[in-house]
Amino acid sequence: MTEPQRRFTISVPPDVGQILESQGNRMASAYVTESVRRRRRVEQHKELLLAAGIHVTEQGVAEARARRLGVEAEWPSERFEAERAKIRAAMEAEMNGDDAAPRADAA
Repeated sequence: MTEPQRRFTISVPPDVGQILESQGNRMASAYVTESVRRRRRVEQHKELLLAAGIHVTEQGVAEARARRLGVEAEWPSERFEAERAKIRAAMEAEMNGDDAAPRADAA
């Protein structure tokens, strides 16, 4: 049995309103739902990192982004996409509870 849906009336800035309007009446709720769920997953990930003693800072994020962009610029696009696919597959396997899946950091 699914829980009954709740209805909210919210105010949003014009740019967000345009995005929601572009989704149509039926899809705007799905768009907001997915956005909130993604945001919550990010928050939960940050909480896990903090619990493990990893402190994420804006400076650290900027430095990591700069390193990633440097690698992207140096690697051929095929190599980068192959690595991205391996990481994505490992993350999906982990989220699905597949302990036998290859690790993203495996050679």
